[in-house]
Amino acid sequence: MSILMRCTVLAAVAGLIGLVGCGTVPATSPGAAQSPTQVTGTPTPAATSPSNTGTPGPAPRACAQPGSYLTAIRVGEHAGYDRVVFQFSGGLPVYDVDRVGTVYADPKGTPVPLAGQSFLWAVFRGASAVCGPAVTKTYRGPSTLTPFYPELLVVSAAGDFEGYLSFGIGLAARGGYHVFALTDPDRVVIDVSHVALGTFPGIWPVASWPRYWALQYSWNTGHQPWLATPAMVVQAWARDRWHVALPVRQVNANTFQVGRLDIVTVTRPVTHGPWVITTVTAG
Repeated sequence: MSILMRCTVLAAVAGLIGLVGCGTVPATSPGAAQSPTQVTGTPTPAATSPSNTGTPGPAPRACAQPGSYLTAIRVGEHAGYDRVVFQFSGGLPVYDVDRVGTVYADPKGTPVPLAGQSFLWAVFRGASAVCGPAVTKTYRGPSTLTPFYPELLVVSAAGDFEGYLSFGIGLAARGGYHVFALTDPDRVVIDVSHVALGTFPGIWPVASWPRYWALQYSWNTGHQPWLATPAMVVQAWARDRWHVALPVRQVNANTFQVGRLDIVTVTRPVTHGPWVITTVTAG
């Protein structure tokens, strides 16, 4: 698939939408055996209720102009999987969900800050989150959601221009995922299977996977740049422990001696993440 990189990044709006599970979406567990590299869907239009039967008709459109318009994003944690739901007004868009190495902002081409070590790029064609020349927002929620669930970590806007609406999704690991569409209301649902990560290897500045994902996202958005190099992490640890600047000597790629006493080892838990200290041996 080749998609022109174009975007207007969604602006964050105060007042979060409901981030407490997807109560309006049937609880469909993701297929354990499904781990596609690409999912493409062409939706079937939902049936409309005849006006002469007394049955309520479809909900009012979010935009009078033709097209699919994003109205809500919801996330939820379930037994064995996490879920993100994109809800639309005006009909379901055509959607593509790919696993990618990096999600790039459209059209800038800069990486979209995410947490995790596996990433999905969701593109909705013929869709937007704004209506008309006046750019009235049909989606008034935040441009980035950070639930930090066991698998689903971050959902972030990646582009909205000329009928291409895209999002980056950061996942804790490379597990299976399942994409499907629902109608009444129109939704595209992405379920991502939980993956066991094992014991977190670090002890400082964080000592658990949930705290590491938050640290990684903060680091990817420009905070705490000293986490980018092992030596700077060890120096920060030494100042935190001894409250003075001590000489730090690198013994090998992952080992440092602090002053004349402590031997400190470091690691990078994920490829695109900050460094952490794993062990400290007092001299």
